[in-house]
Amino acid sequence: MKDTMGIILAENADIRLNELTDIRSVAALPFAGRYRLIDFILSNMVNSGIINVGITTLFNYSSLMDHVGNGNAWDLNRKTYGLFFLPPYIRGGNAAGLSGGNVDMLYSILTHLRRSPQTYVLIAGGNLVFNMTFEELLSFHRDTDADLTVVYHRLNNNPEQLRRTTVYEINAEGRVTGIEHNPMNPKSNFSGMDIYIVERTRLIAMIEEAHAKGKHDFIKDMLLANIDSLNISAYEFKGFVGRVDSIKSYYDNSMLMLNENIRRELFGGENLIYTKVKDQVPTRYGENAGVSDSLIADGCRIDGTVENSIIFRGVNIGKGSVVRNSIIMQNSVINENCDLENVVIDKECTLRPTKRLIGQPNYPVILPKRTMI
Repeated sequence: MKDTMGIILAENADIRLNELTDIRSVAALPFAGRYRLIDFILSNMVNSGIINVGITTLFNYSSLMDHVGNGNAWDLNRKTYGLFFLPPYIRGGNAAGLSGGNVDMLYSILTHLRRSPQTYVLIAGGNLVFNMTFEELLSFHRDTDADLTVVYHRLNNNPEQLRRTTVYEINAEGRVTGIEHNPMNPKSNFSGMDIYIVERTRLIAMIEEAHAKGKHDFIKDMLLANIDSLNISAYEFKGFVGRVDSIKSYYDNSMLMLNENIRRELFGGENLIYTKVKDQVPTRYGENAGVSDSLIADGCRIDGTVENSIIFRGVNIGKGSVVRNSIIMQNSVINENCDLENVVIDKECTLRPTKRLIGQPNYPVILPKRTMI
């Protein structure tokens, strides 16, 4: 797919995870012990042969830039093409791309789109957990002679999350006939994955037209408004999809990583999920440690009990402490005789001895980064 370039929209104005995204974009959110959410779409693009990838940014993107760096972990540190960070363009004190929505963001990177010679553009968000290559999607797009192709999956038994997505109505020929954005009563369970493929020149024309008319939203103003004039095809992805768009969905999808079958689908195939490499020593388990049904990253010291939890790199858990159904991010310290259940602890937090934090599966307790209790 060297004739396809990638654009990752690292920010989504509709997604806020309170304390977890106050200091970082959602794409930079730590996940599954050693990854960030952006690792999934970035690895999927690279595994598909895409070597020209741009990442659009808005606010709080230092964490994202630190993680991705020059793209070396994804073999994107190249002399030709490679990885590009595309922050808002500022001229005369005004920042293009900040005013309304993702159309404004795309308009601010038109120079990058025009300079790139690839025929197609793959646009994607940065908040999905999935493993997919896009060669079949590109062939589908060509074969259907579509103006634009969207990717969707069937979202079953989760009406709450379905109301926070773009829902498509699709006819027997695979053409999109209706679009609902965040519907209260969805007409289908065909949930959009915020992944689109379109010819580069067509996309440029669509962006310019939308901007000239004062439009801001890609779904509402570019797709829904032109659904009768555009030939929009729909491609179904049938694998696992974890959508992170709320605190609860982050917690739920993190806990799903303890499922061996899901973990094998995401990380056990030939298409690897890459991330920033940190050469740390193996985790050390004390003689009183007890660990069950958990993911433990490198560089930890475990002297307490860990059950059904995800422990990131460099975490220390003291003697007598019990951690259940929780997520403890990098370099946090849980001192002796603490009791934690249904808790999400951000990076570099410290809990003094004998502290007790108990949340609920639907409402986990959140500790912001560098909190000390």
